[in-house]
Amino acid sequence: PGLVHLSLNAAQTVRVADARWFGVNAAVWDSNFDTTNTSALLLQRGDQVLRYPGGSTADTYHWASNTSASSSAGLTTLAKFAHIATNIGAQVFITVNYGSGSPQEAAAWVKSANVTNHYGFHYWEIGNENYGDWETDTNAVPHDPFTYTMRATNFIGLMKAADPTIKIGLPAVVGEDSFTNNANHPTTNPRTEGTHNGWTPVMLATLKNLGVTPDFLIYHRYPQDSGSENDQDLLQSSKGWKSDAASLRQQLTDYLGATGTNVELLCTENNSVSSGPGKQTTSLVNALFLADSFGQLAQTEFNALLWWDLHNDQETGNNNDASLYGWRQYGDYGILSGTNERYPAFFAAKLLQNFVRGGDTIISATSDYLFLSAYASRRTNGALSLLVINKSSTTAISANVAVAGYQIATNADVYSYGILQDDAARTGFGSTDIAVTNFNAAGTNFNFTFEPYSLTVLSLAPAPPRLLAIHFARTNSFQVQLQGQGGVRYAVQSSPDLFSWSSFSTNVFTNNVTIDLRATNSTRFYRAVWAR
Repeated sequence: PGLVHLSLNAAQTVRVADARWFGVNAAVWDSNFDTTNTSALLLQRGDQVLRYPGGSTADTYHWASNTSASSSAGLTTLAKFAHIATNIGAQVFITVNYGSGSPQEAAAWVKSANVTNHYGFHYWEIGNENYGDWETDTNAVPHDPFTYTMRATNFIGLMKAADPTIKIGLPAVVGEDSFTNNANHPTTNPRTEGTHNGWTPVMLATLKNLGVTPDFLIYHRYPQDSGSENDQDLLQSSKGWKSDAASLRQQLTDYLGATGTNVELLCTENNSVSSGPGKQTTSLVNALFLADSFGQLAQTEFNALLWWDLHNDQETGNNNDASLYGWRQYGDYGILSGTNERYPAFFAAKLLQNFVRGGDTIISATSDYLFLSAYASRRTNGALSLLVINKSSTTAISANVAVAGYQIATNADVYSYGILQDDAARTGFGSTDIAVTNFNAAGTNFNFTFEPYSLTVLSLAPAPPRLLAIHFARTNSFQVQLQGQGGVRYAVQSSPDLFSWSSFSTNVFTNNVTIDLRATNSTRFYRAVWAR
């Protein structure tokens, strides 16, 4: 289209942003983790959550001896992990060993971390993706939801006895028939009366029968399988977050009933491909995907999002097809290389700090063109932020931005990352970091052009307050009638001398209002009405 239409409405609230959206996975095999450089890069990226000891390794890792059957443990010990986590003030997720460990081992870990060492690790997961046959599972019936749940209740009891304040989560998948690994314990959905053997229904139904409720469900999302990567499919895949949240919540409602109402949905792994990372993972496309995945998740009830992962390995033997965008002929799950080269996904997360942080409010934003995604937030400092993702590799897209429920100053800060920065990393010329510029034609309706394959955050400051009325008040009545725009705030202030002002009341317009500015006693003072 000649002009795309973006709209945001400051008065239409979606939800409050959660600080647990800004996280990354750490791993026991990471020889570069416990360094001042890593700490500085995590702070630069804005990470506020860390997960340990790392994916499938969790089901082979024995924390006390710092040993693992499946990977190189010993490089990042618990003490080294805790050193960085506490240094950056991160919230922590710990995944205990279900596959080859015991409830006693997990409880001892909780006690060591939180009672002995006072680390305050609040979130604990029992195993990693235990529904999958790629996970280590030494139980008599491996990858069985019934066996898993029966054992998990023992884990929960002993772990919470060690520290009653912790929160414990269990892995779940969407769909009632997903991962039907064992048909010996079918369960009936009380709402639909259908019979299912999938992982999540059997797990939840067994929990209800045992009278046990987890604090959260753990969800992992990888939209592609290795070898079938497609850039445009990936860049449209994040729309599935809404249906994923709905599926998990419906299963909680169906199988746990009222006790499932307070069970949170948390995602502790997200990346573009489920295994065998190819060149797409280190390309600009993965940065666009990270931001779009974040934006779509923020429209749902998911309260955590952790990227997989911090440091991994460069792999040259996976999908490096020429049809995929990007100049690096290798894949890497990490946002940083082994030498701390910052891949595009690193900068995407860094850019998001200018869009939203925990405590800000996600507000309604729409786009009428699928190659230009838009998300919006209202910051706690009063500003609006607009995140726009151009998913076209070749076309700059012009858009009209319409803002409702908010008066905007003409000057806006612009934060952008795209082809220019990625080319600088390739050639060694120019800046690889986020570009910061100024735009002086903002308002409630303005046009802006977004470069190909780019991430852009427009930070829109509120317009200066406008003085609507001032009155020298005694006991006599004095009223002003204000014709209001929805979402605009107005404030009444008092002053004895026109120099020192204090707030009298603050409200939000719903429509026209009448304000009485008369004094409540014989005290002489001034009253002023401002709108912003």
